[in-house]
Amino acid sequence: MSIPRKSIPPLTAGALAAAMVVVTGCGVGGAAASQPDGAKGMNPSVPALPASFTQQKVQWTSCGTDVTPEAVPGAQCGWVKVPVDYSAPDGKTVKLRVSRVPARDHGRRLGSLLFNPGGPGAGGAADVANGNWQAGGEARARYDLVGFDPRGTAGSGQIKCPDGVAQEPENPPRTEAGAEKAFADAARRARACQKASGPVFAHMDSVSVARDLDVLRTVLGDAKLNYTGISYGTFIGQQYMKLFPDKVGRMVLDGVVNPAADMRQVTRLDVKTSEDAMRRYAQDLVARGDHRLGATAEEILRRLTGLAKKLEREPLRGADGERFTDATLSSYLGMAVTAEESWKRLTEALVAALRGDGTAFERFDAATAGESGGERPTSQEEQTEENVSASLPAVLCLDSPSAPKSPKEMLNTAEAFARQSPLFGRSYAWQMIDCATWPIAPTGVAEPVNATGAAPVLLVSYTDDPQTPLANARAVHRQLANSSLLVRKGQGHGAYAAENPSTCTDRAVDRYLVEGRLPDKVATCPR
Repeated sequence: MSIPRKSIPPLTAGALAAAMVVVTGCGVGGAAASQPDGAKGMNPSVPALPASFTQQKVQWTSCGTDVTPEAVPGAQCGWVKVPVDYSAPDGKTVKLRVSRVPARDHGRRLGSLLFNPGGPGAGGAADVANGNWQAGGEARARYDLVGFDPRGTAGSGQIKCPDGVAQEPENPPRTEAGAEKAFADAARRARACQKASGPVFAHMDSVSVARDLDVLRTVLGDAKLNYTGISYGTFIGQQYMKLFPDKVGRMVLDGVVNPAADMRQVTRLDVKTSEDAMRRYAQDLVARGDHRLGATAEEILRRLTGLAKKLEREPLRGADGERFTDATLSSYLGMAVTAEESWKRLTEALVAALRGDGTAFERFDAATAGESGGERPTSQEEQTEENVSASLPAVLCLDSPSAPKSPKEMLNTAEAFARQSPLFGRSYAWQMIDCATWPIAPTGVAEPVNATGAAPVLLVSYTDDPQTPLANARAVHRQLANSSLLVRKGQGHGAYAAENPSTCTDRAVDRYLVEGRLPDKVATCPR
């Protein structure tokens, strides 16, 4: 994976886009940190953290509505202070919002199990406090579950972007003049966000978050960090392993990000992942005898590619007059083909669009909203979505090298991607525009995990993960000699303690978390 990718055309709240990933690598070391090999920008003379951080006491209280309106019984919330800049710990600070649900079997408590849901930009305090993430039954009994909102997200000093700033282009530019305007607008957006967000804006990198994790570990009184990270949370965990290999306890990385891939490599993999999902969707249609889009998978893909090229020249018009372009089609396909429950609705919309119906995907949105209850998001949910949108590039652009650096380079890159995939290539390439114009240079590097001396870790992945492909987990498994890979058959993202639980997967992960017993080097679980 990727990391969640923003859609270029404006979509309804139900139309989520697929995922783009990046990588990291650097930051500043600290007293307890061992420096990773080749860590760019690491300062060997960084002072030890003052006792005001390492010896602070969390004042646990009941969780307020700023975290969740419906906390589970026993949930507690508090604040932990960390430096904004670890190279200057006596300077500005940021307070991290944390939550805790005490172990059910307190007499046999093993310590704290910290949780991060990924993003980047997603907060974890609410997920633990409201029971949205509870770990497996055995782990839940033996650990205090601890969620936290990473710096700059949710309750932890939010990254802010002012209203009224120019938005991204509706469609990927095709001309140098269009690209230059898009670059100028993106740079203006980023500078406005920087000004509104304050000092934390320059310190959103995942190495700083890993340093925050170690402060949390110390404050919670744990000798080792026990941690479960999903999606981009796996990347944060890997940064922790590089900085503090001797402090790694039991670590589960679920839906794995590969730190050795740079931004372009990740985006190319995203394109391939979406193309593969398109092929599975087309094959499923044929296998079920539905030939409305074509008699073979190849014919279906040709027809949809032809539709994209036609929409590039002649966009359809929706009921409200908005244009339905090839970029709009790309966004809908990238979202829908990675969720099998959307395939029936997707087919209906595509059949109508091929007939020239510009309202086809408006009905798709209405049906999607109906299935989810059609409830309007609360003001808190809207604020959370805005913060995720703002904090995502703030993290990625520091963590990730190799975005195109000029309008011409972006055009050439997008053209090359479009040749690889007419359906997804151009739109996905232009997702890199934020980092191409970011006002702060990346501090991260693309390099394999190097965590010599770290305790064994457990990697988990679905066979068909549309956001963090299994190839990522396999690559990191090769990088980490002291790891096991547990593969759950099926499609999904986040295989452990999932909404659709797998007894095999949950038992294997719980056995590792509770007993320290890893499964086989590579193990497989059914759905």
